[in-house]
Amino acid sequence: MNEVRCTVPSDTAYLPMVRAMVTEGARLAGFDPETTHGILLAVTEAVTNVIRHAYGGEPDQRIDLLLGTRPEHFRLDIVDYGHFVDPSKIASRPLDDLRPGGLGVHLMKSIMDRVEYRPNAHGGTTLTLEKHAPAAKGSS
Repeated sequence: MNEVRCTVPSDTAYLPMVRAMVTEGARLAGFDPETTHGILLAVTEAVTNVIRHAYGGEPDQRIDLLLGTRPEHFRLDIVDYGHFVDPSKIASRPLDDLRPGGLGVHLMKSIMDRVEYRPNAHGGTTLTLEKHAPAAKGSS
């Protein structure tokens, strides 16, 4: 698997840079524009959640990104240095509750094949997002 590492500040001004890296990673993995668009939505939501929830909007905190690609496989680890987010405490609201916000985790899980939160060595959260091409779903 080919890997690229990047560190960005917890500032939404850096989202275009993250999106460019993700777009190129999805292209290298061989995903079509529609699938790439979905991956971009999931990653944008994930990074925005780190900025908003792990760092309380503080724009000068560290977010590490580890992008791994191979044909028909995309993986992104998003590492923060805030406080661990317990996945059982992340609850999307019902889809029929029509108001802004609260659907990010549902969106990520509906787009990506794997969405996994785990504590990391420095007390923060590592979020892994994976997408496989339909023919590659059985292999990892």
